[in-house]
Amino acid sequence: MRRFAAALAVPVLAVSVAACGSDDGSESKNGALPKVTGATDKKPKVAKGEGKPPKQLKVKVLKEGDGQKVKKGDSLNANYLGQLWKGKEFDSSWKRGQAATFQIGTGKVIKGWDEALVGKKVGSRVEMVVPPAKGYGKQGQPPQIPANASLVFVVDLEKIMPNKIDGEPVKGDHNPALPEVSSEVLKSKGPTITMPKGVEEAPDELLDETVVKGDGKKITKKSTILTNFTAKMWKDGKQLDDTWRQGGPQEIPVSKIPGWAEALEGKKAGSRVVISVPKDEFPKQQRKQFKSGVVFSVDVLSVN
Repeated sequence: MRRFAAALAVPVLAVSVAACGSDDGSESKNGALPKVTGATDKKPKVAKGEGKPPKQLKVKVLKEGDGQKVKKGDSLNANYLGQLWKGKEFDSSWKRGQAATFQIGTGKVIKGWDEALVGKKVGSRVEMVVPPAKGYGKQGQPPQIPANASLVFVVDLEKIMPNKIDGEPVKGDHNPALPEVSSEVLKSKGPTITMPKGVEEAPDELLDETVVKGDGKKITKKSTILTNFTAKMWKDGKQLDDTWRQGGPQEIPVSKIPGWAEALEGKKAGSRVVISVPKDEFPKQQRKQFKSGVVFSVDVLSVN
């Protein structure tokens, strides 16, 4: 299954902001931060770096916003452009036409982002030069980012998104055809999923059950949701995906994942929904990878 974690998400340990070694100046011993032009609500134009890149993380607030400060653990919605020191662009939310959401300050993204963005105000445009040690290091991120690459980012801090659901646990009988999913809501990890004993295949039909019922905006088949979700194989309970362990909440059109549009239609933001998707619902290429159907536990944080 294709993972939905953001491109910046890497398995790194959380770091102390006090030890970031960054500053708000535009100059370093090894050269200046590349020049940035363009309106803050538009894709910026970033010049290529001159000379050798800085050895330390360099941060400059190009425009300071007047919103709340980003705190550790916040889910930050941001537009951003990333390019190599010599000017080659490798990622851009503007190019995709949609801002992305990242959990900041908890080791869910590269160290440079965690250290540079905690404490900055929503509405700001921030430029940073990230050295290899606080980016992707010796391994790089092939094919776009080579080994030991210095990275330049320009980030527009759009808004702080909800990072956990706020609905009420649903009382009543549990459908025995579905795994049991806990209703406990935590910021740092997903729910406990208990697979039915002796059952190695998903039900033949698409099934869903609401574990926590929210009262926010309703989902349609055309909606994009901000979600934390986990996915397991029915046959052996193998973990396929878990946004809590990756980059945090992700914005996903419900039509992009088999079964989601049908199962989530009419559900509301703030809910936790269990979805069992038979193997036959997936495209042929994915069926070859799976031993069985898949069960999802989906927390709907917001609906667009």
